[in-house]
Amino acid sequence: MEDTLKNNLRKNMLNIRKNMPHKDICDFSLKIMDTIIGLPQFINCKNIMLYISFKNEVDTHKLATWCLNNNKTVIAPYCIKSSSKIIPFIINNLNTDLTKSTFGIMEPKHDILVRANIENIDLIIVPGVVFDENCNRIGFGAGYYDRFLPMKTKNTSTIGIAYDYQIIDKVPTDVYDVPLDFIITEKRIISLK
Repeated sequence: MEDTLKNNLRKNMLNIRKNMPHKDICDFSLKIMDTIIGLPQFINCKNIMLYISFKNEVDTHKLATWCLNNNKTVIAPYCIKSSSKIIPFIINNLNTDLTKSTFGIMEPKHDILVRANIENIDLIIVPGVVFDENCNRIGFGAGYYDRFLPMKTKNTSTIGIAYDYQIIDKVPTDVYDVPLDFIITEKRIISLK
């Protein structure tokens, strides 16, 4: 029952996101980036892990570029499909250090890049499809981040970024789900209560 509800929420939200005007994606992503850059958790972090945005997700390319230009270490997830595991890799150049995966997502060239130590990650920007006011999330359903986030140190902050329409009252959760510390939309910051 809960899986069916999650799948329906995911499917409906992805459909809405697919039909977003390009101008809204650009404008909202810029507002979200500006909010992130002003957060103490971001200002004080050195090593930031972020997903490389895909299709109509909140755009992370400008944020990654800003980090690289401002002496922050950028770390991107490499996903191993067979085990649904994430391995973090350090990115030095968005043009040369990424390659297109079988999903069509840009990911680190894991065979030539340096693997990041998860204990050194200060901040993780987490993707998602649906979020709620208690900082819970529904991802794409493979469980990559549900497996990865419990391995981080307790001092590592987690931020979900989303368009405001992706926030609903309550996301169905189970024991494996890890709430985030913050969710940032173009309109607000939601923090873990």
